[in-house]
Amino acid sequence: MKIVFRPTKPSERISQIDILRGFALFGILLVNVFGYNSSFFDFNGFYQTYEDPVNSTVFNLVIGFGADKFIFIFSFLFGVGFSIMYLKYCADERDFFTLYLRRLLALMMFGIIHIIFFWAGDILVSYSLMGMILLLSRKLRSGLIMFLSVLLYFFPIIYIAFEGVFPWMPSALSSVTEIKMPEVIDIYSSGSYLEILKIRIHEYFAFRNINLIYYAPKVLSLFFFGFLFYKHKYLEKINSSRVSYFFVLIIVLLIGIFLNLFTENIVNSLANPETNPFYTAIYMCVFEITNIFLGLCYILIILLLSQIPIFKNILNPLKYVGRMALTNYLMQSVIFTTIMYAYGFGYFGSIQPWQLIIFAIVIFVIQIFISVIWLKNFRFGPLEWVWRKWTYFNA
Repeated sequence: MKIVFRPTKPSERISQIDILRGFALFGILLVNVFGYNSSFFDFNGFYQTYEDPVNSTVFNLVIGFGADKFIFIFSFLFGVGFSIMYLKYCADERDFFTLYLRRLLALMMFGIIHIIFFWAGDILVSYSLMGMILLLSRKLRSGLIMFLSVLLYFFPIIYIAFEGVFPWMPSALSSVTEIKMPEVIDIYSSGSYLEILKIRIHEYFAFRNINLIYYAPKVLSLFFFGFLFYKHKYLEKINSSRVSYFFVLIIVLLIGIFLNLFTENIVNSLANPETNPFYTAIYMCVFEITNIFLGLCYILIILLLSQIPIFKNILNPLKYVGRMALTNYLMQSVIFTTIMYAYGFGYFGSIQPWQLIIFAIVIFVIQIFISVIWLKNFRFGPLEWVWRKWTYFNA
C-alpha cells in the first residue's frame, strides 16, 4: 500500500521540540539584533566602541552566552525534524527523497528572497544546501554518521590550524572586502533602496569564506547529531531518566560557564599569541568546545523543565513561536531592517546595545501573542502553509 504524505497535524507534534525551537529563535534574535544594527564587515570592532559598563556588559554577555550557541540548537533541531519526518516515511524511500528535496528547494527560495530583499545574515540557503547532504546521507550507518558529525564540527579548527602553516590559504574567519564601516553605516542609514540592495549582496558574498569554511561544516555536523539524537530515542531517554540527566545538566552547565568565562586564560596558558602560529586555532577550539557544552546545556534545560508542570506552563507559549519558526524568523528581519534601513526609519548604527536587547524582547513577546492567536485559528503559520503546499502539493 502506497504511503500518503501529508503535513504533521498539530495534535501529532512534539511540544518539547516546538518549545525548544521557540527558545532557540529567541536566542537567535538576541544575537541577530546586533547584526541588524551593524555589519559583518567589522562587527566586533563596531561594538567595542561602546565602552561604558552597561553597553559593554550587555553586549559581552549576550555574545558570550548566545553567539553560535543558539545556532547550535537551531541546527540540531533541523536534524531532529528531518529524523522525525524520515522515520515516518522511510518505507517509501524514492517518494520521500523527492518530497524532502522539494522542501529544501522551497527553503532555498525563502532564503534567496530573504537575502535579496531584507538581510545578508540569512541561514536558510545554507540550511537547504547542507540539508541536501543530510538527505543523501540518511542511509549511512549511525557510527559513520556520528564520526562525520564530530569530524565536520572540528573541521574549521583543523583548517585554521593549517592556515597557521600555510598563510596563503583563504582565511576562514575574515570577510573579503575593502569597504569600511563608516561607508556601510552611511549607505544603510541614508542610501537609496538600490544602494542598500547592492551593499547587502556584496556583504553576503564578502562573507563567503566564513559561511563556507567555518559555518557550513558545523551546521551539517549538527544536522547529523540531531538526526541521530531522535533516531536513537534520546528524547524518550531524557524524559524517562530525568534525575540522571539533571546531574548531567549540572556538570555540563558548570563546565560550559567555566570555559566561557575563562576562555582567554585557558588559551593563553596553552599558546603565546605572539609566537604560536596555531594560537587562533587553539582559541577557536576552546570556543567551539564551549559552544558544545553550553548548547547541550540549553537543550537539556528546556527538555527537563518542559516536563515539570509549573515550568511547562511558563514555557508553553514558546511552542507557538516554534511552530511558526520560519514565519517568525523572516518577520524579525522584516521588522528590524525596516527600523534600521533608510527606506524605513534609518536608525542603522545608531542604537545602543542595551536598547537593541529591549527592542528584541518586545518584538519577541509580540510574536508570541501573534503566534498564539494565529494558531488558534489556523493549522499553520502563513509561510509554513506556503512551505507545506510546495512540499506536499495536494495536502
